[in-house]
Amino acid sequence: MFRTMECLVLAGALGLLIAGTGCNDPKAKAEPVVDQHAAAAAERIAQLQKDLAEARNGWAADRNRLNQMQAEIDRLNQELSKGTKVAEGWTPVPGGAMISIEGTVLFDSGKAILKPGGKTTLNAVAATIKSQYPGAEIYVFGHTDSEPIRKSSWTDNYELSCERSLSVVRYLRAQGDANYMAACGWGEHRPVAANSSAASRQQNRRVQIFAMTPTTKGEPAVRGTATQ
Repeated sequence: MFRTMECLVLAGALGLLIAGTGCNDPKAKAEPVVDQHAAAAAERIAQLQKDLAEARNGWAADRNRLNQMQAEIDRLNQELSKGTKVAEGWTPVPGGAMISIEGTVLFDSGKAILKPGGKTTLNAVAATIKSQYPGAEIYVFGHTDSEPIRKSSWTDNYELSCERSLSVVRYLRAQGDANYMAACGWGEHRPVAANSSAASRQQNRRVQIFAMTPTTKGEPAVRGTATQ
């Protein structure tokens, strides 16, 4: 009887010990920590999604502004072109008109002296300026290909392009054109083709003549007189 009671007491104590140990289960303590991490991650995801949406909206707004500015530029260019009287063979440009003449028509290779055929071409240009652009400012731009100067005495392509444009200006003036004129040279730095073949280099050797709406303030009423 006594041994039976002892066994029952031991069994009860063991049961209490097991019950007390169960309250210290590591899994039970870890659950709140896991919940905190999950909540923090969910909050961070929500914030990132919000930031991403704001960035996308900002990018879309910037793109819309860029499109609006480009549309305004295109509209103004069209208005300027519509307001310009363009002669046959000339191309409308913002604020005026332009004609491009192939370099071989005007000059021999490496030369800045006008060929007879080039003078004939410029006679027609001079007549057009007189009849259709009498009040325009004339800008003449010389262009070369990218081949370096080898045989001629020019320092570089800049000098050659400047001398060619100056020859054109002087000839137009000699034909009676009294417009304000400027002679400029781009050398090889404004190509229209890749300079990768003889044909493309020929395209780049050219003279451009621009007839532009005057922008100079205080210009004399009569061309050729000095401004005081």
